[in-house]
Amino acid sequence: MIAPAVTMLAAAFAGGLVLALVLTPLGIRVAWAVGYLDHPEARKLHTSATALLGGAVVFLSGLAAWTAVAIVLHRPAHSGGVFLFAGALVALLVGLWDDRFGMRPWVKLLGQAAAGGALLASGRIPDVGLPVAFEVALALIAIIALMNAVNFLDNMNGMVGGLTALTLAAFAWTSATRGAVGLASAQLALAGACAGFLPYNFPRARIFLGDAGSLFLGYSLGASAVLAFTASPHGWGRVGPLLMLAYPAFDIVFVVVTRLREGRKIYMGGKDHTNHRLASVLRCPTTTVLLTWLNGAALCASGLAVLKLNQPLPTLLLSGLWTIFLIWVGVRLASIPPPRNGPA
Repeated sequence: MIAPAVTMLAAAFAGGLVLALVLTPLGIRVAWAVGYLDHPEARKLHTSATALLGGAVVFLSGLAAWTAVAIVLHRPAHSGGVFLFAGALVALLVGLWDDRFGMRPWVKLLGQAAAGGALLASGRIPDVGLPVAFEVALALIAIIALMNAVNFLDNMNGMVGGLTALTLAAFAWTSATRGAVGLASAQLALAGACAGFLPYNFPRARIFLGDAGSLFLGYSLGASAVLAFTASPHGWGRVGPLLMLAYPAFDIVFVVVTRLREGRKIYMGGKDHTNHRLASVLRCPTTTVLLTWLNGAALCASGLAVLKLNQPLPTLLLSGLWTIFLIWVGVRLASIPPPRNGPA
């Protein structure tokens, strides 16, 4: 039983990886042909028009790999994977429209809520001891918040693609260990697609994820966290999925607090994120992204340990250490002026 499961998981990751490597150049050509481009602005780091269909390529690569593996190996599709891709499709379509035509913030918020609702329609609602209506609202707010956190964080080549690949692989591990192999294969197919996309996006970008990519990947992470939370036994281990997503949460809290303090609009883009300020010190965006990936991997390892042990002492110890560390980092970064023209 173990060997077929391992084969399915490995094939899903490899399929997503290979398809993204093959399809991304095609996505670049299509983006230029139809004018789906991201043009330079004062708040952006790139200096020339760049293709903007990376999100569609990653989604199609992951979906195709997951579907093909399930068909070839005669494995039924896991309902969690179905709802994962259903909500991801909604988020992708919202982002594609926003990338091309723009979208008012409240309309975008409704689209994000629809994506989150696609997952919650499966009945997988976190049980935290509150009335069901409150639990649904809490889960929906969490998914929307993470979608925006990842959307905010998509501001440097390779940042979101690499972090998402690492984190989805970690969530796939949790899914596989509890027997949800079909869901794990969906998560690994997307992780592989993100990895296959990276050579075209990091360190030099020929194509961007766009809002379409960052929103659907943010949704995928939020949905994976909800699924892991609901499937975990009641106890301290439920902190694990939250810990795995601590960096995007830390960045958006940092940005919101600093912008409110300075009297600026929260939803307006800018070069004032944690990675922007760190890059202005390191003088190297590539090093900054690699350090952020390393930090994300450490958070995932901590989250997996908390989930596995499900004990108060390691949970409190790891959560406390990470909280102290991130607060310290936030205070130090807040004292660094955001770069005016981007890091060197």
